[in-house]
Amino acid sequence: MNIDTIAGTTDQVKGQVKEGLGQATNDPVLQQDGLADQLTGTVRKGIGQVRDVAMKQPFATAAAVGVIGLAIINTLRGKKTY
Repeated sequence: MNIDTIAGTTDQVKGQVKEGLGQATNDPVLQQDGLADQLTGTVRKGIGQVRDVAMKQPFATAAAVGVIGLAIINTLRGKKTY
């Protein structure tokens, strides 16, 4: 577990608390802030999980990045007009 995973979980919990307070006080701005924090937390937690997998399996990660890179290059090459 790395700092991104921990911070993402913290942001999710903070967002849930904000959303709950917004519902209790009927404050739509606080509810939206809570939902935004939850989304931020989910994304950051996902990034942390990807980093964990990359650290545990560096060769598989390098292969996946290579395949994605080739796909991007081939897509860009196909889009050019001469």
